[in-house]
Amino acid sequence: MIIGKGAMSVTVKSFFLLWLLVQPSTSHAISVPKPQTTVIVRNELQGGRDLFLHCKSADEDLGLQHLHPHGTFSWSFQINFFRTTLYHCSFQWESVVHRFDIYKASRDANKCYLCSWEVREDGPCLVFDKDECYGWKNLEERTNFLS
Repeated sequence: MIIGKGAMSVTVKSFFLLWLLVQPSTSHAISVPKPQTTVIVRNELQGGRDLFLHCKSADEDLGLQHLHPHGTFSWSFQINFFRTTLYHCSFQWESVVHRFDIYKASRDANKCYLCSWEVREDGPCLVFDKDECYGWKNLEERTNFLS
């Protein structure tokens, strides 16, 4: 049986395409693991004040955290395929409550895999060689942000 030049080319291309589709599931050497992202939040309020924070995403509630002066809280996660991962937090000290998107993939994914934040009175700062500070988006006066 003689196979034409065009038929052989289609057969080889089909085989190669099938090989490429199967290869990632059978070879661990080729797969590239997704990097883990870690967020660290540090209480840098002046006057030795405690900070309460409550962070969550659409899929995960990290619970209420109580940070003493210079105390930290951290967690790690994988950014989702669509790069829409979002963690938002409420911050309270005394009767002041603020909210901030502490990790927003569209803003932070290309900046850091270890995203270290300092919470200050005038806003949170992403700590790099030069701090990148953000103002608080909104401010609420309440006695307790847990209610």
